Amino acid sequence: MESKNQPLANPKDKRILIVDDDTNVLTFLEMAAQLEGFDVVTATNGTEAAEKVAQRPPDLIITDLMMPGQGGYEFIRALQGAGNASIPIIVVSGSHIEATTVAMIRQEANVVEFLRKPVPMNTLADSLHHVLHTAAPPKEQSPGINERPKPS
Repeated sequence: MESKNQPLANPKDKRILIVDDDTNVLTFLEMAAQLEGFDVVTATNGTEAAEKVAQRPPDLIITDLMMPGQGGYEFIRALQGAGNASIPIIVVSGSHIEATTVAMIRQEANVVEFLRKPVPMNTLADSLHHVLHTAAPPKEQSPGINERPKPS
């Protein structure tokens, strides 16, 4: 059981593998995780992702389900068979998936979250920090209208 007083880790010390065949989604998820301070690597299908896991296991995986070649569900099952069932996985999907199928996917040992595309950036950030027990970076606020320098 975790102590509630345990200090949060620094996101830069956590590696996230993002797997999606849609380059726009992949770029968005990569940018969102990097803005939160995480070390990010990417793959476009389950086979490429499995190779990256074998090279250096990440602290968390974000994967799409529907991809050419080895899809997300097959990738998740292969991870478990390869002894990597302890790597937490956040599944993201834009496909319409029945509630019973979502429930089945959530039953997988390492699936910790299921998010539907388009994933709001703040929802993704909250999930990443929660699962990895990291501290969110301080947010810079733009100056208010009265705090802006006057034009010369």
